[in-house]
Amino acid sequence: MEAIGIALVGAGAFGEFCLRAFDAMPEIRIQAVCDVDAARAEAMAHQYHAQAYTDLATLLHDPSVQIVALNTPPHLHAEQGLAVLKAGKHLVCEKPLALTCADAEALIETAAANHVLLTVDYVMRYNPFWQAAADLSHSGVLGQLRHMDLSNHAAGLSLPANHWFWDKTKSGGIWIEHGVHFFDAFTWVAGERGEILASSSYRRPDGATDRVEALAQFGTTAAHFYHGFDQSGQTEQTTVRLTFEKGYVTLREWVPTSIEIVTTLSAGHITPYLHGEIETSPYHNNRTLIRAYAPQGKSAVYQQSIQAAMLALVRSIQTGQVLPVSGQQGLDSLALAVAAENE
Repeated sequence: MEAIGIALVGAGAFGEFCLRAFDAMPEIRIQAVCDVDAARAEAMAHQYHAQAYTDLATLLHDPSVQIVALNTPPHLHAEQGLAVLKAGKHLVCEKPLALTCADAEALIETAAANHVLLTVDYVMRYNPFWQAAADLSHSGVLGQLRHMDLSNHAAGLSLPANHWFWDKTKSGGIWIEHGVHFFDAFTWVAGERGEILASSSYRRPDGATDRVEALAQFGTTAAHFYHGFDQSGQTEQTTVRLTFEKGYVTLREWVPTSIEIVTTLSAGHITPYLHGEIETSPYHNNRTLIRAYAPQGKSAVYQQSIQAAMLALVRSIQTGQVLPVSGQQGLDSLALAVAAENE
């Protein structure tokens, strides 16, 4: 089928990474790059033989653009997203979908009214190791899922004090700007909608909230979330641990490149659900350690996840295939984030 035209709005560092991923896809064609920084928009557009814009409203009159990837700061998502959808363009919105549930609902309703598609860039849904964790959970091979735990020690020290991330009016705060990723992932793995039971936050001397923590439940599964934006790029570390009746699953890194399973079951019960290179070794108490990993590394896995998300949207446009991530998933995870923020 003919390639679909796409425009990127917000050509920052992550936008540039997305453009490289999009450029490698024959299913789409980069038609436009939009950024308030005219020089940056021109440079990125020139690199991909696209049209540069500094104004979204002007871009939306471009008939060659069918999909808009919105990579701007969170406080702009609702207004800009509504403009995209009202213009009859399909929307890929960077997380969060909006800062409020009312705005997220308006985006969903506007997409439906204009017969266009809306998806959120929840790349974990397309990561092969998160996929393995979800498949193991849904299959029941490890028995019932009992507990999920996130320890996210992020490189907040790399963000200057005046960065929009620290301004809740622009980011929504840690839960809304960042936590939605993991609320959605845990909902997916558990197969149940979540509920926040309690939350707390910690402020640094300048008043910015740099650490948050919450207890939640997803059906009968207990869950714990911790985000600390108080580490450097050298000390950051993210770990997810899933406890099942018959084993333990561990995902490491913000973009996992491996999955580890410790279980009393034989490897043959587990390996059909895994992706990448697979290693097995004996573990104490007559258990087995099974590890699957991607030898190509983090950047390649991240790029492939972005491409898989975009391909899912293209297939949905072309064939009506159901989107793995719709606006509803964006709203559901945002509702949990808002609850954690307000608990």
